[in-house]
Amino acid sequence: MTQIRSTLDEIRQLERAYATTIPQAFLDENQHVNVQFYLRLVESGLGEVFRRAGLGERYAAADEIGNFALEQHIRYLAELLHKDAVSVYIRLVDLSPKRAYFIGFLVNDTREQLAATVEVVMMNVDIARRRGAPFPSAAKAKLDALLTAHRNLPWPPPVCGIMRA
Repeated sequence: MTQIRSTLDEIRQLERAYATTIPQAFLDENQHVNVQFYLRLVESGLGEVFRRAGLGERYAAADEIGNFALEQHIRYLAELLHKDAVSVYIRLVDLSPKRAYFIGFLVNDTREQLAATVEVVMMNVDIARRRGAPFPSAAKAKLDALLTAHRNLPWPPPVCGIMRA
């Protein structure tokens, strides 16, 4: 597993996909954000990236196509507390005809620190058949453009090294 050397300035070169303030309901008995909500926050950012590519809820409802998570890897780096302002930045790491590999950065804006990274491999799925299906050409073109932009960033994604699209 690679050490995370990415700075907040580098991460903020990505477009912010989601932002919120941590509600009381996200806290566990230790009075910090429960692990399940780290994933939920990054998934909110992923949802926005998919929407921008034309793969959001309307796409799923109209074409009976959706996206399933195949694999996830979460690195918890810092606590999130009640009322912390957080932002999610998403970087596309790899892409195949049916799958996309992202890393999400969960940034604590209140404390100016990276709180977590979440790596996710997603598959485009034909819901009726419950099988993988190629991304539609328009969405694939948008994802290809995003991948090119993200590969041109001057810093490597701090991935775990075992996941692939």
